[in-house]
Amino acid sequence: MVEGLTIKVEGIKELQTKFKALDVSIQNVMSQAVSQGAAVVERDAKQRVRVRTGRLRNSIREMKQTKTASRVESQVGTDVEYGPANEFGSARLSAQPFLRPAIDNNEAEIVAAVEQAIVSVLGRYK
Repeated sequence: MVEGLTIKVEGIKELQTKFKALDVSIQNVMSQAVSQGAAVVERDAKQRVRVRTGRLRNSIREMKQTKTASRVESQVGTDVEYGPANEFGSARLSAQPFLRPAIDNNEAEIVAAVEQAIVSVLGRYK
């Protein structure tokens, strides 16, 4: 016959408090990290964009950041009406993409910024 086994776990309340703090920290860090990634895209796009007056180049920025419980997302773009024609082309203007290449050519740097931010937060909870 098997004797009874008792398992006692202490400090659950403290552990829950640390997990809640960690969750808030990670959300804040992810928001900052995604903005850092957006800044990389913004900088590169501004170097790539076709310039006549500088209005389009100066308008490129992190337009919006969306946060949910499981995702942080930033949109880098422009609100200048002829921005899409420059990116995709039109009947009168050949395409000269500046946003898509800025993302594609900097993927490793964007991922590294996010990873570094996560590691720095996790290091505080050893």
